[in-house]
Amino acid sequence: MKPIYILHENEEWIVPLQHAFEKLNVPAKAWFVNQAHIEFDSIPEDAIYYNRMSASSHTRGHRYAPELTRVIDKWLSLHNVTVVNGNGVIDLEVCKISQYAALQKAGIATPRTQAVVGSELIVSAAEKFNTWPLIIKPNRGGKGLGVEKFNSINELKIALRRLKEDAPLDGIWLLQEYIQSEQPYIIRCEYVGGKFLYAVKVSTEGGFELCPADGCAIENTFCPAFEHEQPSQNHTAEKFEVTTQLDSYPLIKQHERFLSDNHIDIAGIEVICDASGKWYSYDVNTNTNYNSKAETRAGLPKSGMEAIADYLVQLAEKTNL
Repeated sequence: MKPIYILHENEEWIVPLQHAFEKLNVPAKAWFVNQAHIEFDSIPEDAIYYNRMSASSHTRGHRYAPELTRVIDKWLSLHNVTVVNGNGVIDLEVCKISQYAALQKAGIATPRTQAVVGSELIVSAAEKFNTWPLIIKPNRGGKGLGVEKFNSINELKIALRRLKEDAPLDGIWLLQEYIQSEQPYIIRCEYVGGKFLYAVKVSTEGGFELCPADGCAIENTFCPAFEHEQPSQNHTAEKFEVTTQLDSYPLIKQHERFLSDNHIDIAGIEVICDASGKWYSYDVNTNTNYNSKAETRAGLPKSGMEAIADYLVQLAEKTNL
């Protein structure tokens, strides 16, 4: 069987995946992508390479990890090796506008969005956009960082200095319509091998923690679809809950076609339903994580990380024939 390499920049996020490989008694090699000398004129090892690079790598001090991943991806693409989430997928991970363009090309609805480069243009752009409440978010973000909701132009003007001081990594601000839903949750649809695995409902009551990873704690973030709500005293619902709500929806097949068209093997796609029942897809996470507690409560026959490990092992065995 061919070797399996996991390209990543966060040790904590690959621990559950390594455990899944251990259950299969299959070794997988972690490749920490932050600094490296890539001998572009050399031939890489014939192996399975799984790209788990995250758009939020800069928040962990790994500023150029996605750029290095792009170099590695280009190098591997020159040779007959299998790259999972390769073929330029890193460009979708770090650019939400690219995600929206690809989703719309696939006929999938996204929230109305515009882009602004230059903090001094934010107010005039918002006035022309003229949709309130308004979401402002970085084009290259991650973990929900920098996403904020404004109810009026005056609120935005007051926050402008702060926004200027905390500009997006790529300099691109996105103006996005606020999707009003009747229920305080979003749904994250998980796909492995380009096929639907399951969906998880993420509650936004009492705050919004975008990343479902067991060890991921995110504070002071904003949901791009919901206003924060304070939990009631008798609120006992879990924040992450596996749901079958979308299992038979046409949106799932649309997502699978979108993934196939864009060479995405593994991803989580976040969706939100407005008050009229229309579903919008607003974030594609090609570095997806799972909440093991929600998986256990749902009694799933296989966890997300186990599904990924199985998929990679199957590729390693198949391509070795």
